[in-house]
Amino acid sequence: MNGVFVDSNIFIGILEGEENAKKVFNSDLKLYKNSLISSEVIYIYLKAVTNKKSYVLKKNPEEITRINLNKIEELLDLAETLPINKEIEDLSFEIIGKYGLLPNDALIAATCKHYGIKDIATFDKDFGRVEFLNVWKL
Repeated sequence: MNGVFVDSNIFIGILEGEENAKKVFNSDLKLYKNSLISSEVIYIYLKAVTNKKSYVLKKNPEEITRINLNKIEELLDLAETLPINKEIEDLSFEIIGKYGLLPNDALIAATCKHYGIKDIATFDKDFGRVEFLNVWKL
């Protein structure tokens, strides 16, 4: 697949006005993510707009229901969501063992490998250890 996988920190960077993050969305390449990225971005956004810890939000679901997520949904929709399947889950265990990535990052790397995506846009230096990924210098 031609294109670039977009890590959650790039989406967050867009929300924070980070100029380097904007470069990713100004490229002509197809953008990809998986459901982990959407979950991470929404989670961080909820905590940021409420200025509350996750355990407080969990006990007060009415606060979450008052938040308009349209802006986040539109942003996330700029990248195609690639499904995570059993093969990707299995591959993530190998990646954890070989590269020392944490589980979410291993699932991201496994998603890229499974779908043949060689480029990843991220501010996370950990992906530099993964030889099959080309980490964009942002």
